[in-house]
Amino acid sequence: MTLRIVPASLEDAAAVARIHVEAWRAAYEGIIPAPFLAAMSVSRREAAWRESIARGAPEVLVAKGAAGVVGWIAFGASRDADADAVQAEVHAIYLAPDHWAQGIGGLLWTEARRRLALQGFERVSLWVLAENARALRFYRAMGLTLDPTGQKDSERGGKRLLELRYVMALAQQEV
Repeated sequence: MTLRIVPASLEDAAAVARIHVEAWRAAYEGIIPAPFLAAMSVSRREAAWRESIARGAPEVLVAKGAAGVVGWIAFGASRDADADAVQAEVHAIYLAPDHWAQGIGGLLWTEARRRLALQGFERVSLWVLAENARALRFYRAMGLTLDPTGQKDSERGGKRLLELRYVMALAQQEV
């Protein structure tokens, strides 16, 4: 499959939203309560992604193949209260479930890292649910490590969840 990693356009918002919902339902099955996942709305997500793409924050890249968008990554300056000006954050990265484990996430991750380094960021972080074993394996394979000071509780569908912060340096020589 030939893929292009390109900035998302407004025309991509529907595909980004569809993948967002599909990936959540597949990735978080057994982690987040089923009624919460079932209630997710592609149309509400599309409106939110359309607004984000138009605003340019966070920056969104999509992986496009012959059949259209198969994955995306959103990133920008860190939203964490303890972050400094050179701390970036991956807000989210999702692939259509039928495109998992094909190297597409790595392509998106590599391009986001490159762009963040060019923008002057020195480090990148992201938050991941502690129970999401697949994502933890992916982030570790991409070179991120657990930040021992980064933990927070969140809630989805009435279930308390632990989120962990993973971090890595954005070495300039790798750009």
